[in-house]
Formats: sequence, C-alpha cells, structure tokens
Amino acid sequence: MSSPPASTTVDRPRRLAVAGLAVSILVAGVLTFAVARNGDVLHGFDQAVTEFIRSWADPLGWPVDVAHLIGLLTPPGWSSVAALVLALVLLRARHGAAAGFLTICAFLGVLVTEGTKRLIDRQRPPGAEAFESDLGESFPSGHSAVGIYLYLATGVVLIQLGRANDRAWQVRLGWVLVVLGPLIGVSRLVLGVHWPSDVIAGWAYGSAVTLVAALMLWEPLRRGWRTVPADPAP
Repeated sequence: MSSPPASTTVDRPRRLAVAGLAVSILVAGVLTFAVARNGDVLHGFDQAVTEFIRSWADPLGWPVDVAHLIGLLTPPGWSSVAALVLALVLLRARHGAAAGFLTICAFLGVLVTEGTKRLIDRQRPPGAEAFESDLGESFPSGHSAVGIYLYLATGVVLIQLGRANDRAWQVRLGWVLVVLGPLIGVSRLVLGVHWPSDVIAGWAYGSAVTLVAALMLWEPLRRGWRTVPADPAP
C-alpha cells in the first residue's frame, strides 16, 4: 500500500484545527443562544450538576479551599498580563510566531469573553457571593476560557519549544499547564461561582480563540521552534 502524499500529511493537522474550530464555535453559539433565550432549557442540567458537586465538595471542605486558591492565582486580567510578558520574552528570543500567537490569544480572548459577558448579563448561581466577592456576569466563565486560551496555549508553546531545543524541563512545565488549563474551569464549579453551562461555554470560547490564533499564524508556527542563536557582534 502506498503512503499518503506528503502534502496530505502536512495538511491533516490544519484540517483537524479547522474542524475543532467549527465544533468550538457551534458549542459556544448554541449555549450562548440558549442562555440569551432565558436559559430555561439549561436549568435542569445546570441545577443537577451543581447539586451533585455541592453534595460532596461542601462536606469535604478542602476541595472548595483548593478551588478558591486556584481562582486567586489565575485571574483573567493578570493571566493576560503574564502572557504578554512571556510574549515579549519569546520575541526577544527570536520566536516571533509564538509571541504573536500568545498575544493574539490574550487580546482576542479578553475581547470575546468580556464582550459576551456584557451582552448576556447572566446572574451567578445562588450563594456564589459567599465564596468570592466582586463577582461580575456569569456567562461565559472567564476563568474557564483563560484556562484554554492562555494556560493551555502557553503549555503547548513550551512543549514545542522544549522538544525542538531538547529542554526536558520546558516540556514538563508545558504539560503541567496543559493539564491545569481545563482544571481551572472545573475549579469554578467546585467553588460554586459558575453554572456548568458557563464553564462549558468558557472552554468552547477559549478553544475557538486559541484555534483562530493558531490558524492565523499556521505557517510561521509550522516552520519550526528551534532557537536561532543571535548573530555575533561585529
């Protein structure tokens, strides 16, 4: 059996990214439409999942404390600033495509999620203020979205850089961020400050932003991650 053409092999990841983007937009769109229409269709699902999580998280206590700590350490605003600082470091190290990728993720992610929050203006679950103060709109979950478009995205960048430059510590740190990213959304459910549909929508919006940024810079990102030494001084 003949092997597939090289062009087909190269294009397969891009096709998967496009398919993932389509699914992410579909999920985000359906949930946004449902919540905008008063959210009654999601009430049973949201209530059932919330009650299940409260039934074991509250009696144990420590999962709520851990979730509260995660929320304090991963606010969307400061996470975006940290991503932009990392982007500057990458730019200085001659990784312009990776720097551009994280910059687009940070700006587009904040714009999309905060804009949707203002548009939908969904209320938080009852009692959410007991866990965190100064809470804004609930849909979509900003922490859940930032877990994907910044933490997971940064993890992927570190994994690629680490593999290309034979830095095992970078790869390990990247995988920690890849795992942490979605767990930030889970922590918002354990803490009781978001409905499950808020978190799922946050993941969908975050995935869409990440994939848009990746597709915008696909060729520069694909060409390689190896660090190029700076030109010697004359």
